[in-house]
This record gives sequence, C-alpha cells and structure tokens, in this order.
Amino acid sequence: MSVTPDACRHARLYIGADPRGLPADVTTHLEGCAACRGFRDEMQMLDGKVHAALELPLSEFRRRAPPARRFALAASVLLGVMIAGGVWMFRPASALAGEVVQHVEEEAGSWDGRQPLPPAEIAGVLRTASAQFDSPYPVVYGYPCPFRGHRVAHLVLQTPAGTMTVMLIPHEPLRRRTAISRDGMHGVLVPAGSGSVAFLMREGNVPEAMVDEIVSRVSW
Repeated sequence: MSVTPDACRHARLYIGADPRGLPADVTTHLEGCAACRGFRDEMQMLDGKVHAALELPLSEFRRRAPPARRFALAASVLLGVMIAGGVWMFRPASALAGEVVQHVEEEAGSWDGRQPLPPAEIAGVLRTASAQFDSPYPVVYGYPCPFRGHRVAHLVLQTPAGTMTVMLIPHEPLRRRTAISRDGMHGVLVPAGSGSVAFLMREGNVPEAMVDEIVSRVSW
C-alpha cells in the first residue's frame, strides 16, 4: 500500500477498529508511513489502558482503602470506560482544530470541485456520517471520511464569500466556539447540539452570519 491520503485513511480506519489485528496491506503501509505508525502506537497505548481498567479484579473495588485511593481507582476506571465508548470530551478544542486542519490538508484536492454534486450523492454522504444538513449553498465535494474513529461528513461549499470546507462532526461536543488559524487556513469550530461543526477557508475569514445559518440547518 502506497503512502497517499487515501492509503492513510484506509489504514487509520482499520487501526481505529483494532490496532492489534491489522491486515497485511495495512502492516505494509505502516512500514513506510511514520504518521500512521504514530497513530497505531497511540491507539495501542489507549487500547492497553482500556483493557487494564476493564479487567481490574472485583476484589480491588471491595477492598477497603483510603478515600483518596478509592477515588483515584474509580476515576481511572471511569476514564477507561469513557475511552472504550468513544467519548473524548476531555480533549481540548485546540487538538480537535489541529486534527481538522490536518485532515483537510490530506485531502487537498477537495478544494478543487466546481460542479454541484447530485442530491442523491450528498444524501448518501450524510446518511453514512449520521448527519442531516440542508445546505443553502451548492455542495461541490462530499465524502464520509473516517475521523477519530467515526465517520464525518467532509463537505466543500461554494458560497458568496468563497470556497468553504464544512465538516459535520456528530461525536465531538464542544462547550464554546473556537477560532482556527493554521497553515494558511482560517475558520471556527462551533458547538452543534451533541456534536460540532468545523468551518475552514483558505482566503479570508468565515462570515459569522454564514456560520450561524449553516449550523441552524445541521442536526444529528
């Protein structure tokens, strides 16, 4: 498997599902891709912590211990269960913003679309990504991309303000809006119910009114 954006997406999808039981083509890809090896190592570390927490003997809970130790033990188990369930609420918004930018950079060709996609194709992307969105602007690119162990709708819209990337992320809740300004791209992460929406532009800033309009049309 070559080191291309598509190959990396393929590999990370398998790594996110089972970082210790990878098919031969993914293993071959890892030999030549340092970024995916790092992702595999991180997932294996988290996988090990989850198993350690979930396999803790029941006697550890029953044995009397100082309150501080009991609290630490309960917290570690809770963290393991949350990781196992895919809940990442404690990861900072800045980390999410960085991963959004990295993902968009890996799909640099997504900016080049000019022809609106057929409604049926857009509906398929949204259905796979467990999202609903009635876009007020033409969608010229759409793909249900793997992202943090889930599928998200990666869309590119042609708006009056210019070409805009919009990522619908149903599994990443946010407490507040977070500005993005990295690698020549500018945008914002916005809370949207139980998930979030990321906006990015390469020229200029994302208009605030446009953000509110688009978010109002998103549901999970």
